Amino acid sequence: MEENRTLHNLKILSIVTILFIVYNTLIPFKPYLEPWKIIRNLHRVELIPFIARGKLNPLTDLVGNVILFMPFGFFIALYFIHLNRKVRLGRVVLLGFLLSLCIEVLQIGFRYRTPSVTDLITNTLGTFIGVVLARIYFKELEERLKKILHHILENEPITLILILIILIQFFASMLPFNVTITVSDLKKAIAYTNIEPFGFKPLGLMLGAHVKHLERFGFSIIDFVGNILFYAVFGYLVLYSYYQYWRGTRYGRLLILGLLIVYFPALEVTQFFIKSRFSDVNDIISGYLGAWSGALLFLLVKKERWFTNGKELQFHHFIAPFLIYLIYVFYKGFSPFNFSSQPDVLALNLKVRYLVPFYAYYKVTSLWNIYDLLESFFWLMPLGFAIAYHARSHGAEHQMFLRAIFAGLAISSIIEISQLFLPTRTGDITDVIFMTIGSYMGAYLFRYYWETYVARTQPSEFVKSLKA
Repeated sequence: MEENRTLHNLKILSIVTILFIVYNTLIPFKPYLEPWKIIRNLHRVELIPFIARGKLNPLTDLVGNVILFMPFGFFIALYFIHLNRKVRLGRVVLLGFLLSLCIEVLQIGFRYRTPSVTDLITNTLGTFIGVVLARIYFKELEERLKKILHHILENEPITLILILIILIQFFASMLPFNVTITVSDLKKAIAYTNIEPFGFKPLGLMLGAHVKHLERFGFSIIDFVGNILFYAVFGYLVLYSYYQYWRGTRYGRLLILGLLIVYFPALEVTQFFIKSRFSDVNDIISGYLGAWSGALLFLLVKKERWFTNGKELQFHHFIAPFLIYLIYVFYKGFSPFNFSSQPDVLALNLKVRYLVPFYAYYKVTSLWNIYDLLESFFWLMPLGFAIAYHARSHGAEHQMFLRAIFAGLAISSIIEISQLFLPTRTGDITDVIFMTIGSYMGAYLFRYYWETYVARTQPSEFVKSLKA
């Protein structure tokens, strides 16, 4: 039964991945109708690997194309592994190559698309990496990760949320993944490090170094407050986890020290090794202010009885951070708050192309685009989880998904419509779609958590086997 569910899920994930790849690589779907235009585009095919218009392809674009096909290789390989208990690497890689080749051939007949040998190479490489990761995952990690995941979900679900937050933050801090360890780049990163609280003053100015383009940098109070709101939720969850799970363990205080003190400067240190990024003392300050404010809020509202009635999630334990989370969602959605009803602003944003899903992403498949999509996807997931919890507790479990979809659609639409009046923002249907899907997934995760770990009076055979 469990194996059939796994195969079904992998089949769906594989199909969704293929559809997403095809959609993302053919958008904006403007085919040539005249044969001579197709022939003209045929002469524009980029046949020299890693060269586009006479220049080297940007590293972020190359990595983005590799990542685009990694899920394809991963899910297809896992499907065959679970189906036959084996997979031939060459066959799946060939499937990735053929899919990429079909797309590149189709792009000859589409306006705004440029077929490229580079894309064929990077897409095939992405498929290969996905297959390798699937093999490693199945042989070395699947059972271990299932045991760890089931243990955390059953005993420490808030810890899992903290792990996800840290992983997403680390991923964002490493973008665009142009890692460097050369002495010259490290010197430059140190020179541009901002050391002035609530302002901008590079360390290089104090050391007598030549720092260029200072006009591009500055202190943003809007970003500063946004960080405080985000880390207030983080700090609340850290201290909640300590009282609920870690208190009395030998590592409890070490986790508090690491997450509330060491974490923020450590995150900024990673910026030294990423080109085009710089460390900022204001990020550390806003992290401390937010996390410690959240921790203080927890101490003010907590009740000792919260931690004497088992470890089942109780929504009233999280009303305060949930409200802060909602404020953060609207704050980030409405920033920088320079609303304007001028006709030129509306004319700039009211364009049909913004109603076409993924239109803004069609020119290049870069890491930044992928990160934007992931950010939109996770944006309203906590909302869907909370709505599902509320629906179940009020006897409306059959409506939880409908409510989550409606709430996600309503909030994302409000945010994106408001951005039509912001000169520096663009309302995009893609964000509405991904935020709504994220809200739905939040409800799905709640139902999975509830049915698997809370509603059962006896653990399933699968869970028993994991505990054996």
